[in-house]
Amino acid sequence: MFGTVALGKYRLLRPLGAGTNAAVYLAEPVGRPGERVVVKRVHPEAAAHPTFARLFAAEVRSLANLAHPYIVGLIDAAAADPGGPALVLEYVPGITLEAVLDRDKCLEPERAARLLGCLCHALQAAHSSGVVHRDLKPANLMATAAGTPAEAVKVMDFGFAGFAARPHLQLADLTGRGPVWAIGTPAYVSPEMVRGDTVDTRSDLYAVGVILFELLTGRLPFAHPDPNRLLAAQVNEAPPRFAALGCGHVPAGAEEVVRLALEKFPNERPQTARELAEAFGRGLGDPDLWDRTAPAGWDGAAPAAVPAFFAERPADPFRVADVFEVATPERLAAAKLKGFVDDAGGQVVASEPGLVVLRVGLPDGATPPPVGGSGLFGWLAARRRSAARGAEPVEVELNMEKPDPSQARLRVTATCRPVAGYEPAHLPGWQARCDKIHVLLRQYLGG
Repeated sequence: MFGTVALGKYRLLRPLGAGTNAAVYLAEPVGRPGERVVVKRVHPEAAAHPTFARLFAAEVRSLANLAHPYIVGLIDAAAADPGGPALVLEYVPGITLEAVLDRDKCLEPERAARLLGCLCHALQAAHSSGVVHRDLKPANLMATAAGTPAEAVKVMDFGFAGFAARPHLQLADLTGRGPVWAIGTPAYVSPEMVRGDTVDTRSDLYAVGVILFELLTGRLPFAHPDPNRLLAAQVNEAPPRFAALGCGHVPAGAEEVVRLALEKFPNERPQTARELAEAFGRGLGDPDLWDRTAPAGWDGAAPAAVPAFFAERPADPFRVADVFEVATPERLAAAKLKGFVDDAGGQVVASEPGLVVLRVGLPDGATPPPVGGSGLFGWLAARRRSAARGAEPVEVELNMEKPDPSQARLRVTATCRPVAGYEPAHLPGWQARCDKIHVLLRQYLGG
């Protein structure tokens, strides 16, 4: 890839690494020799996934809303670059916290406290913007000036980021079958993510507790090699005491804060990143930790502009939307939606944080392409059955958010649209059918 130009203006210099979904390159802006940026290019197989567009948009929106000295900044983005979708990010010289642990094994409490302070400042800013990282771990944290008095942390990779105000209705609750989906890395995932409970900013604080445990002891609180047993331990097991691990150098007050961060239920943990950092500082006899680790000279800069590819969707008369609010907890909303789907003979085809996609009225035996799918081969692989005129199937996209994350109230935007391959012939009749579906959804979710 050496010499390839991404987004028409960033020349790739060398690879920095690769993951399941993307490859990362060091790059130079064309015409600005000596400057460095990072280009994250999505693998073709990941970009072809039916939900890719939504996940890519979520990552860009998360980064675009975050401007903080301890968070890696978004510079540019393109969903349709000739070389594939790409993000352009701030280049941060340094090494990952994972590499620091590999080299130093465990850190003195004072050094761990400084890194914790930087991390909590970053999370406080993200959480105040309604963004939950969901995959915090040492590999996603860059240590700058590692090993010096100026050592700090920058948070990377908001690829799994979600909005605290977006409920995730699990497929297991919507359909009565299938596993509960816990996104993230098993060693750092919170118990509520494993249980399928509501996830909010305090889930990130659990991951911070795991990281802090690792920084102070040189090992994870739960070290089972089997992922299933590890996930079970996150829910059921208590972490070992530091003394049992030969880590008596950590003050008891600091250890208790770590254990609080690792409590199994969010209400039992520190409630904000600032609260966690301040409590740990007090446990070390450093009550000024929060102020001492604040980014120098930062005054709360305005967030970056959202990239231009988030243009408004062109008007489509066959897309019929309705917006309403209901007072209901997420689990109960899932049960009510399941009742609607069962009674309507429909099916749930996708569920992500803040989004559920349903299909209603699909002819018996028909299996249309997946949500977001396109292309001749995808359609040929499906089984199509004819639908009577005026009875074409409807795809319903439910975008949900919490106007106030502390309350059990949902704002729902329900959008009806045609299912691919079943374009309706009569617009007034189609709109009337969509209106009936909206009325039923209001009744089921509000009942």
